Amino acid sequence: MGKHTETLRRMGRTSTRGREGILRILEETSIPLSPKDIRERFPEPKPDTATVYRNLSLLSSLGLVRSVALHERCRRYEAAGEGIHRHRVVCRGCGRIEAFQVTTCHLAGIEADIRRRFGFKVTDHSLEFFGSCPECRKKEGAK
Repeated sequence: MGKHTETLRRMGRTSTRGREGILRILEETSIPLSPKDIRERFPEPKPDTATVYRNLSLLSSLGLVRSVALHERCRRYEAAGEGIHRHRVVCRGCGRIEAFQVTTCHLAGIEADIRRRFGFKVTDHSLEFFGSCPECRKKEGAK
């Protein structure tokens, strides 16, 4: 099995090809993926759709993957991990997603405010910006 075998065993779960595959696929991409996208990235033989959904649900409940809502009909998933900062921009027209890294994340003040106001210990964050990509703006005739 792969590198997640021990993690899953420590959590009282067996490591399966589907679970290992999902974790590997999500770690290899910078954008969150739909269950369909995840299934398509599996080598043959691909797991059935129900297996992908069932494993995503389990891995999400274990805190190994995170469900992300980007204002679409389908939820997307990404690898989870403490201290991870994710930033994305999403086109509302075509759904294009671009992930980006910032040199310095200046959200520490907001995280401190959340801790002070609500008592939460913030371990990571995900930040999405929404707008129109250049291709969609071109189609709309906008600048």
